[in-house]
Amino acid sequence: MISIRKLTLACMVAPTLVIGSVRAAEPGFYLGASAGQTTVDTDASELGYVGESGVKLDDDDTSWKAFAGYNFTDWLGLEFSYVDFGSFSHDSEADSFREDLNGLNGFLVGYLPIGAVDLFAKAGAQNFHSEVDYGPQTHSDNEAEFAYGVGLAYNVGNWSVRAEAEGFGDNGIGDIYFLSAGLAYHFGGGGKPAPVAAPVAAAVAAPQQCPDGDSDGVCDDDDACPDTARGTSVDSIGCSCHYTLALEFALDSAELTAGDMAQLNGVARVLANPKADAIRGVIDGYTDSTGAEAYNLKLSERRADAVAGYLESRGVAVSGHFTTQGYGEANPVASNDTEEGRARNRRVEIRRTDCSGAGS
Repeated sequence: MISIRKLTLACMVAPTLVIGSVRAAEPGFYLGASAGQTTVDTDASELGYVGESGVKLDDDDTSWKAFAGYNFTDWLGLEFSYVDFGSFSHDSEADSFREDLNGLNGFLVGYLPIGAVDLFAKAGAQNFHSEVDYGPQTHSDNEAEFAYGVGLAYNVGNWSVRAEAEGFGDNGIGDIYFLSAGLAYHFGGGGKPAPVAAPVAAAVAAPQQCPDGDSDGVCDDDDACPDTARGTSVDSIGCSCHYTLALEFALDSAELTAGDMAQLNGVARVLANPKADAIRGVIDGYTDSTGAEAYNLKLSERRADAVAGYLESRGVAVSGHFTTQGYGEANPVASNDTEEGRARNRRVEIRRTDCSGAGS
């Protein structure tokens, strides 16, 4: 009992030594319930037994309590409980009896936080109501005792999970101990804030930013596209979200030029990087309006397949990244009335479809 009392006093005093460095329980109301075990080790007369003198009561039983509290500040509050301690019995050749024990208590509570956990200690008074049944006689009694306790609460949003130990009694005859665990709900406040750093922490220099050669907001070590133009909208691995590559073809041809292959080599280098595994897009083939529409549709499909085949040859799992489609002479980007316009319309477009800009 002495050690629990000392621990209670230390926990009540400790918050005054660290005020300003951390935060504890938020002000406001809370409700909760707990269950556990009560151990009684005391002179039976202290709990209302009026039979033979000198009888000791040493027993334990399952117990529960409902509690409500109000925190005036981050560090200090009041708590009130109704406790059903259970039933306790004594059997001997000289005397036998059974006692039901319950009552109300009130505590002054102090808090000390350690991260998401609050240590708390409390001191107050317990009013015990006892119903004693021994032989043909019954006796009711009310007894006020000093009460104290220590515990901890793990906070998640407005909820807290509590474990605590409470003791009752202020004399040398014996004591009552109640060990319990339970839940509490705190009204308002939206949960406990993150611990506030001590003022000295403001003098600590901010951590150095990581290297970012293309200034796209993605560190070079994580950047699968380290040379995107400044201001480009990029994804989480630093690749442009609005990437489009257009390759032009000769009339009635699905053959890639050396320039086309050079551009596709750059695409393949990005897609072969494991960091780019989430990239998805389309490979769309087109023609100009020269020739029959059905023929142009097949030609556009061959052009799209030629691009996909080349990327496959460079180690890209195209089916995992792109879908291919031929559109024939649909969707022209220039007039088919001029040679220059028709050349622009004979094309394959590679476009991303998987993001809208997660970086800068």
